[in-house]
Amino acid sequence: MQTAERLRAARKRRASILALWLAALIVLIAIFLFIKSPYFTVGTVVVEGNKYVTVEEVLRIAEVPEQINIFRLKPAEISERLTNDLRVDTVQVERSFPATITIHIKERQPLAFVASQYGFVEIDRQGIVMVALKNLKQVKVPVITGVRLGNVYVGDQINNSGLSNVLTYLSGLDEESLNQLSEVNIKSPNELLVYTTNSVCIRIGDNQRLMEKAKLTGEILQEIATKKLTVEYVDLNYTSPIIKILNK
Repeated sequence: MQTAERLRAARKRRASILALWLAALIVLIAIFLFIKSPYFTVGTVVVEGNKYVTVEEVLRIAEVPEQINIFRLKPAEISERLTNDLRVDTVQVERSFPATITIHIKERQPLAFVASQYGFVEIDRQGIVMVALKNLKQVKVPVITGVRLGNVYVGDQINNSGLSNVLTYLSGLDEESLNQLSEVNIKSPNELLVYTTNSVCIRIGDNQRLMEKAKLTGEILQEIATKKLTVEYVDLNYTSPIIKILNK
């Protein structure tokens, strides 16, 4: 008699344990389906490293919906969509505990505008056309003169030796120095002239020591600003730069 009661009690315990496991499984499935639902908003998407491309544009290009559910977002797909944008150089997408996706962006830096057949194009340090415009309204980077491109399109890479030398020089400048330049004139293969927004002429000369000349340009522009000098021109053709002070 006692044996039969013990068997019935054991069966009840097993049935109770099984019922608990089934209930837990049902709850987990319900939570999983709920979390996967497109109507369930959970998590945060953080964008870092962007300057020229706005956060709103990044999220639009990456196809991140307004109701964010990071469990439905795939980092590989986000990275692929963003790298297809010419303004973006590299992308790294990471998931962070507990519910955050971070998009690290390295943008292509626009270096200059160049006249083309139908207006102007903005190019980066590799000579890749990032933007095509009919007119220049707001210029944040220098305009390269003395050369005119043909019928080029966004995404094209420009192969021009004179232009390549200018891009080498401009890529050696820091952003603060670059923003102080208004024009780079390719007067001849051996005569490169740079003009600042304050109308100071910087004689770069030939295509030798371009990175060194870029460094000197930054240092001299900083010195001019710090000492509030009134300069007529700067000549970098020599080992020791010449700074010609404007006589008042």
